[in-house]
Amino acid sequence: MKDKTTSTHHSGPWRHFWRSFFTTPSTFEEYQPYVPALKISLIYLFVSLFWIIMSDTIVEAILPNSLNLLWVNIFKGIIFVISTTLFIFFRISKDLRHISNLKSDKDSVHAALDQTNIIFSSYLESSPDIMVFSLDKEYRYLAFNSRHKYSVLREYGTEIYIGANAIEVLKDPDKASQLKADCDRAFEGEFFSSITTFGGNRPDSQSYWQRYFSPILNSERNPVGLTCFELNITPFKKAQEQNLFISYHDILTGLYNRRYFEEAIRKSDTAEELPISIILGDVNGLKMVNDAFGHHIGDKLLMKAADIIERACLNKGIAGRWGSDEFIILLPYHNAEEAVTLLDTIKAECSSTLVNSVPVDISFGLATKTFSEETIVSTMKSAEDRLNRNKIAESKSMRNNIIKTVMHALHEKSSREEAHSKRVGELCRKIGTAMNLPDVEINLLNLAGFLHDIGKIAIDDNILSKSGSLTEEEMASIRTHPEVGCRILRSSYDVSEISEAVLYHHERWDGSGYPEGLAGDQIPLHAQIIAVADSFDAMTGKRTYRDSMSTESAAKAIEEGAGSIYSPDVVNAFLKIVQTYEWGVDDFAL
Repeated sequence: MKDKTTSTHHSGPWRHFWRSFFTTPSTFEEYQPYVPALKISLIYLFVSLFWIIMSDTIVEAILPNSLNLLWVNIFKGIIFVISTTLFIFFRISKDLRHISNLKSDKDSVHAALDQTNIIFSSYLESSPDIMVFSLDKEYRYLAFNSRHKYSVLREYGTEIYIGANAIEVLKDPDKASQLKADCDRAFEGEFFSSITTFGGNRPDSQSYWQRYFSPILNSERNPVGLTCFELNITPFKKAQEQNLFISYHDILTGLYNRRYFEEAIRKSDTAEELPISIILGDVNGLKMVNDAFGHHIGDKLLMKAADIIERACLNKGIAGRWGSDEFIILLPYHNAEEAVTLLDTIKAECSSTLVNSVPVDISFGLATKTFSEETIVSTMKSAEDRLNRNKIAESKSMRNNIIKTVMHALHEKSSREEAHSKRVGELCRKIGTAMNLPDVEINLLNLAGFLHDIGKIAIDDNILSKSGSLTEEEMASIRTHPEVGCRILRSSYDVSEISEAVLYHHERWDGSGYPEGLAGDQIPLHAQIIAVADSFDAMTGKRTYRDSMSTESAAKAIEEGAGSIYSPDVVNAFLKIVQTYEWGVDDFAL
């Protein structure tokens, strides 16, 4: 076997030689200079021998014993020299042209490769989002681009160079250990990727890089080094972290959301974390605040409540938003007494905090899991039941306080509105008495008259205080106040009975009013009474853009509107009051 291998080894060059002797090289590397020279020499030898032998034989046959044989030989020699010279010239020129073409092709390929290398190198050097470096198996730098060099310099204060040990450059032991482990994997022939960071310790100053490790293989396919490409994935990583944050946090308050809390409760439900206390909270009057002041104020109320709860739970437990107006607090290792102490802290701060004159009022329910036999579900149910009981007891006064706050805010907008509300309420009470209504209805009627314009809290201040007549757009805004007022009052159990009176007090007997165009007895009685009282006070009140009417003129206008604008029965009762001057207030004009 050994002899055969050796024979094959030595016969290889000879086969290559004879193949090149009979074929034309296709690349410059295949060209062997001695082959054309040998070809020309052999051809010249064969032609010369043939000429010498054959030419003398032919001449002797043609000119035997000729005296001109000398001249014939001279002429024959000249022909031989000229023919062989031409042959050698054309043969050599052909080979030279072929060689020139092969060299031109090689130069073109090299030029193209050089251009590609320049472009590739330029891309690697100029891109701020690509770092690349190569190491040998001793972790020494073989090559690196500028971005990697400056990143290492900025991060560790060390300028790297060819031959520097990449592991020793890293002053962070954890990062050095990780890089060594990654390099060792690549030296084993593995292709893989990992993620590393550059920058400070603060998350907002860090950049994230995806590393792609590739081993450098020799001709025997054995690793002799590695190349690492690093791509900047910071935007992608930040977006990923933001998506993760959003998936587990409430966007408005920044607290953990229900999804996160359900997982947290399940993970905390272990014997090691007993006792576990759970607190549920519900913001009182949020809907009323949204209707009265707008959702932006309601959102501020929720954010303030969240801030109070989160600060109170710092280093004690975790807080989250459980629903639209509900919060939850999870307190591992806290018994009921400790949870009550924390709850008292939250309540105390809430009671002293106002948002747009509205107090932050939250009803709470607390339950504690003390034994492993109890389920966390039953603890949650107990906390929810206690919350519902507390909310019924506490939210009633809260809603009344919000209504008072709304009216106070409205009257602060316009002192004219405050006087108007009081006079309409008083006149409604008088009309109800004249119509022999029960005392309970008269009291409700008086309150309805006082609150009939509560929806104006949502109207722009410039419109309410405008001295001149209103535009169509401003009038459209004014016409929304009955519906807004109705929504506010329906949120309160104490005054929801009068919400319809507020909603329909601008309806007209003939159906030409708003918001629904009701007619006749479709209009609730209390709304019919408010319509008369409201119109009379508006006629007799002072306005900057018109003079006020006398009580007689206003009463006559009301009387003329009976059956078209106003209820005839209500107008009759109203006229009785006018005739006897039973006002209850001295003067209806401001």
